[in-house]
Amino acid sequence: MSKIRTHYDNLKVARNAPDVVIKAAHKALLQLHHPDKSVDKEKAERITRILNDARDVLLDPVKRKQHDHWIKEQEALEKPTHHHHKSHERTKPAPAHEPEPELAERRIDKYTAYSNGIALDTETRLQWCRFSLGQHWRKERAQGEPKVFTWHEALAAVKTLNAQGGFAGYQDWRLPTIQELKSLITKPKITGGQHLATEVFPDSPSWLWSASPYAGYGGGAWYINFDDGSALSESENFHRAVRLVRG
Repeated sequence: MSKIRTHYDNLKVARNAPDVVIKAAHKALLQLHHPDKSVDKEKAERITRILNDARDVLLDPVKRKQHDHWIKEQEALEKPTHHHHKSHERTKPAPAHEPEPELAERRIDKYTAYSNGIALDTETRLQWCRFSLGQHWRKERAQGEPKVFTWHEALAAVKTLNAQGGFAGYQDWRLPTIQELKSLITKPKITGGQHLATEVFPDSPSWLWSASPYAGYGGGAWYINFDDGSALSESENFHRAVRLVRG
């Protein structure tokens, strides 16, 4: 069973660490992984972003409380249903070396896909949620059924998610513009497949709302049909799924 990665893990501090410890840990790790001191500058810059995000969340009382709540939710999802080897698990020695302060990741086409359910588009620098609203991310898969919303319901659902703690420590998720959503369109790797990087975005619904209203006659809003890679306008009262973005 994979362990969830938290901001505390990234800074290598305890969950009850005071601000002074968090600041000191951030400073020390930042010096250790400074891009100017690293052969792999891109990796060092990525680690620096992770460290800065962790510091910003843990030094903000509201964001830290929300992050703690998210941790509890994830731990509840990961809780095993069988306990045959529980006593043995308790006696396992701690690993000799702490992991590097970064999430598990894979490079897939133009994306860096992270194990926490976020994917970074290395061309646009946008961060995408790898699953749709209504699903949850577990064991590198989008679990559950995606919800569908009218356009106004979709906008409201994103606000609600951010107000309730967001996802992965971030509370600035939003609906993508139609141009941002178009940047996900790609040539299918198999005949009849979705026009989407399905390794990055597994189990994805085909129709996804954008935040862009349709300016033509009749109004409505734009969405993408990833079955054929087309951008279409539709009545805002129709129901479509939602994929979140930030950046």
